[in-house]
Amino acid sequence: MNPRQRRGVFFLVVTSMLAVAVFVSVLYYVRTVSTQVGPMVTVLQLNRSVDALEPVDESMLDLVSVPERWAPDTAVRDVADTADLVAATAYEEGSMLQAGMLVERPGVQPGFREVAILVDAETGVAGKVEPGDHVDIIATMGGSGDVRPVSRVWVSNVLVLEVGLPRTVDDPDDLSTTTSGLPVTFALSTQDALTLAYVESFSVKLRLALRGAGDEDLLPAEQRVYDGTIPEGRD
Repeated sequence: MNPRQRRGVFFLVVTSMLAVAVFVSVLYYVRTVSTQVGPMVTVLQLNRSVDALEPVDESMLDLVSVPERWAPDTAVRDVADTADLVAATAYEEGSMLQAGMLVERPGVQPGFREVAILVDAETGVAGKVEPGDHVDIIATMGGSGDVRPVSRVWVSNVLVLEVGLPRTVDDPDDLSTTTSGLPVTFALSTQDALTLAYVESFSVKLRLALRGAGDEDLLPAEQRVYDGTIPEGRD
């Protein structure tokens, strides 16, 4: 075998080895990608942002395919599993639904009642109270004679379920005057529902006081009532 033939054989062997190396590399890459991706599964994804306690229906959901290894075990995969549920908190568009993200409406849980009242749009809500918020319900009862009017926190730490659209209502004390009101729905115990019905019927003015996030402390009794008396040290 002359030198030229030996060089030819050498290059042939090298070329064959490189071809085998490329083949092995491609095979390894394909296997790696297959391992990372794997079989696809279908999950539910929000096609728009939702607010806390907003009912989630089929029109808000898209079925999307994702690799099985990327889908958590808690992923919701059937639209039927979302029936009559609401968002536990606010979620952004594109969020994958998982167990716990949707809950039953608090108002329909045992021991609670859904109660709706019409609140003055300016003094009662002013556009800041939203579903999922907690509020204190404050009402002033009119006095007579020597009896002072009294403002009191009648129901504390109430969950707001829904806030409706503004509507025009007649002033019961002056039928020629109209005011703007908002229907607000609360989740209340039976006793609190009765209390709210009473103060709505007999109060001079009813207001909602928005609580800060995470504020669930009960107010001391001395902080729940004010009758116009100036406390000591505040002259």
